[in-house]
Amino acid sequence: MKAQIILIILTVLYNISFAQDITFVPKHTSISDTMGKEIVFEIDITNVSTIPQTVFLVRSQSNIPQGWSSSLCLDFCFPPHIDSVATTPDFGSSPFQPGETREVSLHVYTSSNAPGQGTIQLKAGTFRNPNQTITVNFTASTFNPTSVENDLTIQDFKLEQNYPNPFSSKGSSASGGNQSTVISWQSPIGGWQTLKVYDILGKEVATLVNEYREAGKYTIEFKSSVGSMQLPSGIYFYQLRIGNYVETKKMILER
Repeated sequence: MKAQIILIILTVLYNISFAQDITFVPKHTSISDTMGKEIVFEIDITNVSTIPQTVFLVRSQSNIPQGWSSSLCLDFCFPPHIDSVATTPDFGSSPFQPGETREVSLHVYTSSNAPGQGTIQLKAGTFRNPNQTITVNFTASTFNPTSVENDLTIQDFKLEQNYPNPFSSKGSSASGGNQSTVISWQSPIGGWQTLKVYDILGKEVATLVNEYREAGKYTIEFKSSVGSMQLPSGIYFYQLRIGNYVETKKMILER
């Protein structure tokens, strides 16, 4: 029982994915770099069973911009058109021995023509238990390095507290109520930016920004209604992502 509790704690703290026979530990799941760069996601796979395991790796989904490509590396790197590899002689490899850890990688080749963002899904498992797979999504994004010069006064990423906070789901500016609030942020680099709003249960309720933007300062209005739906009063969270930068703040919607 004690060992099981420790295993659960490690899984939560270190984002380690387990199947019955292997662990799958990505060093990063989201990387942003300049346009035209090769982005590499490194993953440690460990055989945690007591017998040798033949491990397979599958690129199950690929949603990347035109002009991009990706490849899998398992002992050797393979051409972009190969979607699955395994630790077998056919792929110049051999099974994982008990307790052995081996680094595999996903390589994403980006375009130098325009910034963008892509998502690739990998599945890993063993021939002994092929239905018990581990699934992880990897996000690669690029930005234009010359955009850093657009505003030399901005040195850091920053997400401001929304204003007003709290804001109201009723009334109008004339009656003293505020049915909207303003969110401001800044970025020292150009890159793919997402700004999303979540309720207290972690359910996404709105996507305010999901696009490439140059370095600079930005503001956006968030209303207490989304389409025809009036949001209930309560606590909400808004989260900004720009490459590896992530920041979340709380806001309050009152009746």
